[in-house]
Amino acid sequence: MVARRSARNERTQAINQARALILTGPDELRARFTGHRAAALAAGIAALRPRPGDAAGYAVRVALRELGRRVEFPGAQIERLDDLIAPLVTVRAPELLGLYGAGTDTAALLLIAAGDHPRFGCRRRAGLRTIRRPPRTHFTNC
Repeated sequence: MVARRSARNERTQAINQARALILTGPDELRARFTGHRAAALAAGIAALRPRPGDAAGYAVRVALRELGRRVEFPGAQIERLDDLIAPLVTVRAPELLGLYGAGTDTAALLLIAAGDHPRFGCRRRAGLRTIRRPPRTHFTNC
């Protein structure tokens, strides 16, 4: 889940950077890509073929193409991680996946939040011990 979360954050960051470049870029690019959803935007800018000419326009198109390609990589990585996470969640808590609106991502987050709660069937690994805190003492006249 850590790898999935960081891939999602990288993807979001690249999309936001691309939108900022489009907003400040040439009018032609702004008209072409304004209003696109994230997937369509990533596919469109990854397919750009910048041609040398105006140095500023060329640089913006090259940067957009690279950002589009950067968006595609974490997207594929998220899909691969989902394929790995789904069987783990299915084995650990199949009843959770049967709930309305609970997909593998939500179920995995709930399992993580449940920790080692015995009601949910999670067990603490052997060798891990809880840290015992000293009992609280109440001082009255300090």
